[in-house]
Amino acid sequence: MLNLREYINHKTFAVYDYQFLLHLKAAPLSEWLETSPPFDCQDEYLEKFHQLIINSKLNALKGLERFSKRHLINGTTQSFDECYLRNKGKRLRIFRGEYAYHKRVNPNFTYIEDAPLEKEDHIIISLPFCSSGDIHPLMDQIIREAEKQNISVEIDCAYFGTCHSLSYDLSSSSIKAVSFSLSKGMGLGDIRSGIRYSDYDDGLPIAQQNNFHHTVKFAAKIGLHMMERFDFDYIPNTYRVHQESFCKDLGLSPTKCMHLALGDSQNYSEYLIDDKYYRVGIREGVKKRKQGRI
Repeated sequence: MLNLREYINHKTFAVYDYQFLLHLKAAPLSEWLETSPPFDCQDEYLEKFHQLIINSKLNALKGLERFSKRHLINGTTQSFDECYLRNKGKRLRIFRGEYAYHKRVNPNFTYIEDAPLEKEDHIIISLPFCSSGDIHPLMDQIIREAEKQNISVEIDCAYFGTCHSLSYDLSSSSIKAVSFSLSKGMGLGDIRSGIRYSDYDDGLPIAQQNNFHHTVKFAAKIGLHMMERFDFDYIPNTYRVHQESFCKDLGLSPTKCMHLALGDSQNYSEYLIDDKYYRVGIREGVKKRKQGRI
């Protein structure tokens, strides 16, 4: 066990498959540059991304069709940055264990568990939740309460593409935006590319950039290249058996996300996050187990 613990981490990076690198190396950049304009792919990218999500056989998200706008974004983080701007003056509400970026850049926040919702709040929730790899157990309750108080909710699906057995209905009127990226599911974290579903068509950056096709189209072109070769079931189909095996040997509980596991207070006390989750990053161990090296 002590040897295997060398392959776990406090950082919860997604599994990066070597095939991603091989296909990135094979990207036909010279061919793209022969067309004019070489990276004019925004509409194609958005449609391909939508199909990627709804065609998953391991997961099912309903309700995306109700949104009137699909925007190309620089990863889900751009959507969060605009969410803070859109709700300037309001208090951000997040669950304990949520994506730490929110706390680092937005000090006006309160954990959902610590106080009742109020009308001048806004909410961001990751799905799957980034510290449990599953639907947060209070998610339905909080969304119903948000509907009653007309509080806006944004859903962060950055881990979609790393998970299995996830089903959720996004039809609630309180959900104002849902964002996805290719960072985790296709290894494009350094290229920053994603999609946001919303009804926003306003003067804020994302809508304006998309309306004028002033987006990062080279990143989108790379994203298209990868989406033509992989789907959002690839990582869980490839690594699930190795994740479960590695977790069993370490006494960890595997989550629905291939790079995440949950420990206990006795053996994994140093992994405690927000006084709530003993969250363990297992990417390296899962990869080494697949390779037969541990």
